[in-house]
Amino acid sequence: MSESEFMLSWTANPFANGSAWLRADFHLHTRADREFAYPAATDEQRNIFVAQYVDSLQRAGIRVGLIANHNKFDLGEFKALRKRAKSIGIFLLPGVELSVNDGTHGIHILIAFGNVTDEVWKKNIEESRSPKNQTITSG
Repeated sequence: MSESEFMLSWTANPFANGSAWLRADFHLHTRADREFAYPAATDEQRNIFVAQYVDSLQRAGIRVGLIANHNKFDLGEFKALRKRAKSIGIFLLPGVELSVNDGTHGIHILIAFGNVTDEVWKKNIEESRSPKNQTITSG
């Protein structure tokens, strides 16, 4: 079986045999992260970034990834990355790296969100902007 045939079968059903060993990276950052250096101001540059980013995941053999930028989530960027990744058999999850300034080096917690529909994202974003939602701060 060629690699392209494998990828097509894997994309259709990655767990056809009940389980599979996959290479995963659950700590990925993107342009949306302040510590990630990749200038992309135009739509064409953003499209190039998406293609290069996903292609680098493929070259590294990553089949499952978690986009976890520091304290920020960019839905538009994630959707573009997820669409490209899905087309070549890579599963991306949305998430965030929550950074808390506490102690000598601070605390970093990786949070993975479920793979939800755009309608659920929109509803969650609207609800998060509601005044009834409180912000947690550390003293």
